[in-house]
Amino acid sequence: MTIRELYEKIDGNYEDVLGRLMKDSFIEKFALMYIKDSSYGTLTEAIESGNLPDQFRAAHSLKGVSANLGFEKLRKAASELTEQLRPQNAPADPSLVNAVKAAHEKILAGLAEYQAQK
Repeated sequence: MTIRELYEKIDGNYEDVLGRLMKDSFIEKFALMYIKDSSYGTLTEAIESGNLPDQFRAAHSLKGVSANLGFEKLRKAASELTEQLRPQNAPADPSLVNAVKAAHEKILAGLAEYQAQK
């Protein structure tokens, strides 16, 4: 699997990230770093604890990370969740959280498959 094929598999925007990072080797390096990124874990912890400000910050952080990496489906889901949480007066909407979770898990599965083929 090529890095371009990985991006197709995970609903990413390869062309966008290529425009920023310029080389497949850089895209690969930074995409694989997502495996260790703590943004999603921080979001789930904030949701479990009911901490509204942390929910917003974590969703916003995840939106930024996914935007920089060209993970479009995750970026869109995290963006919707961020906007829902922006007023910080209601907990995260479960349907939006589920969309973020699904996109996150799809990316992790794709990255694991990519690594296994290397």
